[in-house]
Amino acid sequence: IDEKGNYITANETLALLYLYLLEHKGWVLSRDQLLKDVWGWVDGSGTRTVDSHVKSLRHKLGAETIRTVHGVGYAFEPPEGGTAHNHA
Repeated sequence: IDEKGNYITANETLALLYLYLLEHKGWVLSRDQLLKDVWGWVDGSGTRTVDSHVKSLRHKLGAETIRTVHGVGYAFEPPEGGTAHNHA
């Protein structure tokens, strides 16, 4: 469910990533931080996993909702006046 109460379809990990990004809206989060806090991985070996899940979230929520911060990670920044589009 997005901030407006719309349902989006997602697997469990995608849902956990979305909730984490939502809780940290506007923060720039590194891939390593996301791997540690969402996946529970501490070795930083799954950055492509993060990229793949972010791509899936962008498809569901709208590309403009998650900004890439090159060389750092991602920031969840839904458009003013609401959040994500429902692409379920």
